[in-house]
Amino acid sequence: MGIDAASTPTGPLQGVRIIDLSAVVSGPFGTSILADQGADVIMVEQAHAPDLIRSSGPLADSAQGVSAPFNSINRNKRSITLNLKHDDGKALLKRLVAEADVVVQNFRPGALDRLGVGWEDLRQVNPQLIMCSISGFGSDGPYSHRPAFDPVVQCISGYPVVQAAGGRPTLMGTIVCDKVTSLNVAQAICAALVARANGHGGQHIELAMVDASIHFLWPEAMWNHTYLDHDVEMPELTALYRLFPTIDGWALVYSVSTDPQWQGMCRAFGRADLATDPRFVDLQARTRHSVEMNDEIEKETGRYTTDELVQLMDSHDVPVAPVNTRQAVIDDPHVRHRNIVVESEHPTAGRMRNVRPPALFSATPAQLRLPAPTFGQHTDEVLHSLLGLDDDAVAALRADGVIA
Repeated sequence: MGIDAASTPTGPLQGVRIIDLSAVVSGPFGTSILADQGADVIMVEQAHAPDLIRSSGPLADSAQGVSAPFNSINRNKRSITLNLKHDDGKALLKRLVAEADVVVQNFRPGALDRLGVGWEDLRQVNPQLIMCSISGFGSDGPYSHRPAFDPVVQCISGYPVVQAAGGRPTLMGTIVCDKVTSLNVAQAICAALVARANGHGGQHIELAMVDASIHFLWPEAMWNHTYLDHDVEMPELTALYRLFPTIDGWALVYSVSTDPQWQGMCRAFGRADLATDPRFVDLQARTRHSVEMNDEIEKETGRYTTDELVQLMDSHDVPVAPVNTRQAVIDDPHVRHRNIVVESEHPTAGRMRNVRPPALFSATPAQLRLPAPTFGQHTDEVLHSLLGLDDDAVAALRADGVIA
């Protein structure tokens, strides 16, 4: 699957128009999912202030602001520029919103209201509007005024302690809180679209990164803090899950599995003693004695190369995986077979890798149809086609600083 800019959207959200006022990751990654699924996403960048993610991470000189992460997060979108501090910029936004289905924004709480383009203002021009407002900590509470970036929210939500394995707290090596919030953005917007189709009209959605992040973390990371009437103490997943050394690398043998899979592992290693050991008799026992269990497994894995261990476990239906490097992920035969990683030619950034949309729709397939836009690339196109402005009107707006 490559990018085909000439293709017509075919995804399940074809016909849905989204005005995306959000920036960086927590909003844009969510709207990219909707764009992949056929929505017409018009990202509004602040005139003379490109999205910060354009200059984050690897950025080729010739790419014109299409950095590696920007390319992934903003594909299938059109970019326009508006000065929302200018009355004409606000007026143009309202005209766009009048013809849209959804607005997404992640300004600090209250910022758009002070500009006169908040929820109460925009619902006046489009009563059927769905608006999703994203923030770090929500619109109220003692932290609501704070600037929020992923590591900040990770710390409030407990991720570094969950990662610590009993030692020094460690941030996750990915912007998990931003991306988890984005998944909720995409899902909540789709739910609101269904509600509107069922006669409930437009509505305002509030999503706080801290809310989404604790919700995501809770089921297993907080399992010792769930029962209120019973004293329980289960090992953390950092004790349950261990990566095992092999002759030439590392592998995961998933040991806290079903009883047949545990027995299969014992047979594969020739360890009949483990198969009958009362400490490992069932899932609860293996969980409670996970350290001892993993110590026993580690005695065995070092006798094999990674490939040998994977093949041995697979032949006994034991969950197993090599610990792939980044390049090995790209080269993995299953990843290649599934066409998960695709290549395309970007007009300014050259050949680039991307990841295809993960959801495979049988009747309304998602597409990679538009490369990530340069700053304000589609401003003239959108103002001409959607608002009917002629070249002179667009030139006057540019001269007045309303658009870049």
